[in-house]
Parts: sequence; structure tokens; C-alpha cells
Amino acid sequence: MKKITLALIWLLYINMSFGQTYTTGLMELSNTSGLEYSAQIDVNSTTVTLTMIGPSDRWLGLGFGVQSMTSSGDVVIYDGTTLTDRSFGYQGQEAGEDAIGITPTEDPEGERDWSITSNVVNSGVRTLIATRATNTGQAKDYAFSASATSIELVWARYGYPGFDLEWHGINNKGITMQGLTLSEDTLEFNDFKISPNPAKNSFTLELGTFNNNAVVEIYDVLGKKVLNRKINAITTTFDISRWNSGLYILKISSEKSVVMKRFVKQ
Repeated sequence: MKKITLALIWLLYINMSFGQTYTTGLMELSNTSGLEYSAQIDVNSTTVTLTMIGPSDRWLGLGFGVQSMTSSGDVVIYDGTTLTDRSFGYQGQEAGEDAIGITPTEDPEGERDWSITSNVVNSGVRTLIATRATNTGQAKDYAFSASATSIELVWARYGYPGFDLEWHGINNKGITMQGLTLSEDTLEFNDFKISPNPAKNSFTLELGTFNNNAVVEIYDVLGKKVLNRKINAITTTFDISRWNSGLYILKISSEKSVVMKRFVKQ
């Protein structure tokens, strides 16, 4: 995957239908050539949406609210099949570490809270989107804050192709702290809808009010503009059957406002 441009990073905000949404924006966790790994966290009062973008041939991990692999810290790992909800077992344990036969422990059945809403692979790059409740009330789960705050994160990916939950290697991990800021999508145009999302052959854009000066632009995840069209109706259908699978950003501009949402082509 090519390096995602800075111009695209500020576009990557998601609209939620329940109150104000706070977002980290797209976080570049690793820019290692061929192994780029990015993530985004969007939070409102009810729902957290996690997006993970990385190599499709290995496991990907992300820990919340910690700056090291702290005992009992909340972590998720995509294991090739699902996004597993786990916790670190001891101080210093790496996501996937198997040096002494211990991996981050999967939460008990019934307390595995993440649900994958989209999992698309295109040219060796996986774009995974999953959701869970903002606060599950469970001690092992990080309670996200739907406010302007910051979040500590640790990340890791397997150093080799494969999904065995073994030690990732020294160059395949990192830590970061990211601020959660108010998503611009919550400030206006809340009635702008894309359906279905994800979409396979086409999607419909529905505006709450008509503006004959509005223009639609669509960008792929690499920042390339794939469509530019003036809107001439409240409801418009777009044929995307020949597009590559993956994450796209839809931008609507008018004389007074600009609003963005993301959608997934299956």
C-alpha cells in the first residue's frame, strides 16, 4: 500500500447518527514499506467504531488505554478470522507474544464485544471496520470517552506472513498517544446518508435538503480522486460495480459547507 497522503488523513472522519462523534482521525502507526499499518477510532455516546488498515497476510493488534503491554490492559487482535477481544496477561507482554507459551487472553464467551461490520482485502491491504459499545461495563474492557480527550495506544503486527499468535519481533510494535477531537461531520449535514454501506454494485446518496450547487467528490484510500460530479437531485445512485474493493471517502461541497463520510466497496 502506498503511503496515505496527509490530504486524505483529514478527510477520514466518520458520521454517527447518535449525537456528537469524536475521532482520532487516521493514525499512521507504521510506514514500513509494504507493511504500512494505520488505524482510526471514532466514538460517540453509544458506539465505538474501529478501523484497521494493514497487510492482509498477518495478524494485527491494537491495545487501548496503555503505553506498554500492561497487565489486564485491553487489546484486540485480528487473527485471520475475527477481531478477538483480549487482555494482556502480565506486565511487558507483547501482543501475540508466545515466548513462554502465553498470549493475550481472549475474553470469556459472552464478553467478546467487537463485531466486524466490514472486512475488505484489496492488493494485499486489509481494511477492517468493527464496532462495540462505548462502555461495556466490563472490567476488562477499556471505557472510551465520547469527549475531547486523549487515548494511549499500543500496536503490533506479526513480523511474518501468517496468523499464529507468536511474538511479533522487535520492529513490529509501537506506542502512541492520540487526541480525540470533535468530528466535523457532527456539526452540519447530519441528514446526509449513504446506503447500503458497505456496497457491492451501487450505493444511493440521500440529502435531507436539495442544494443545486453541491458537488460530490470520491477518493480512494490512497488519496486518488475517482469521481467528481455535481448533484442535481436529493437522491442520487452511483454505479461502483467496476471499482476496486476497499475504503473510499465521499466529500460533498457547497458554497457554505464541506462534509465527508467514508464507505466500503465490497
